[in-house]
Amino acid sequence: MIRVEDLQVTFDNRMNKKQKVAVIEGINLQIKEGEIIAIVGESGCGKTTLGKAIVGINKPSRGKILFNGKNIHSIKGKEFKDYRLSVQMVHQDSFAALNPNRTIFQSLSLPLMQHKIAKNEKEAYGILEQYFEEVGLTPCEQYFYKYPHQLSGGQRQRVLLARALSVKPKVIVADEPVSMVDVSLRISLINLMAKMNQKYNISFVYITHDLATARYVAKNGRLVVMYLGKMIEINNIHQAIDDPKHPYFHALIAAVPDNTLLEDNEGVESLPLRTLDMPSIINPPSGCRFHTRCPYFTQKCETEEPLLRNYKGGLVACHYAEEVEAKRKSK
Repeated sequence: MIRVEDLQVTFDNRMNKKQKVAVIEGINLQIKEGEIIAIVGESGCGKTTLGKAIVGINKPSRGKILFNGKNIHSIKGKEFKDYRLSVQMVHQDSFAALNPNRTIFQSLSLPLMQHKIAKNEKEAYGILEQYFEEVGLTPCEQYFYKYPHQLSGGQRQRVLLARALSVKPKVIVADEPVSMVDVSLRISLINLMAKMNQKYNISFVYITHDLATARYVAKNGRLVVMYLGKMIEINNIHQAIDDPKHPYFHALIAAVPDNTLLEDNEGVESLPLRTLDMPSIINPPSGCRFHTRCPYFTQKCETEEPLLRNYKGGLVACHYAEEVEAKRKSK
């Protein structure tokens, strides 16, 4: 359905306007109908930039994004509008995503009428009532005529999900949707997304730094691990977390305070890094971008960039994945 090919997105360096910074590059990804993909990585790795590129907000400086075989930045007019309706985004900051000067009903009904999904406010009311019931905001009258600041963070996130669902999308990109919500409400929101995936066959791209929620959301899907603008590991989510292939992902899992991520009781041993300092995306390391921190570093890692390659059912960008796995399992 959606295919990302050799994608690069650059921005101006705020400190040096003449310099372009590649926030993500060399991204190749396919999103299939009805699947859930979790994209994980530390802050600044480029996962939100990738999400915004998929929905058409960030324009590629190289590469392309294909939707049903068509480049989304080559289509115009109604075709591009249809794409923007088909691929929706649920933002991390629910307060910033809603107009503070409009009631919830005003914010959500206007797009429905503009895109001719509803002929008038009465039709818009009926459509929104259905989806508010779906996301657990009932009776809808309690929420329609309130302003964003009058709702809790969890309620606003449900409003954003209802807004996305109301245009009947094929894909929803959810960027850290539960990170600003009380812990007690996170599971209910995650379950809600899983329910929408199953009921409407909507594909979800779930962006997060939280491996536990990634595993819960994408329990039947894939995991994409990013580091400094690059994809470094892609696999079935259970296999990826229980048996990480890339040293960075191994270190990331080992850093989780407990082993509730893991299906077995053995856990993943800690991996002592060469340094805890993350390099700058403005001036990334040569070769493998993780080599400055990797305990398995060799000269080849500094001079040659590893490409994603097939390894034991997944993809990994590491020159020494076999050797690293053998050393880890021999301990």
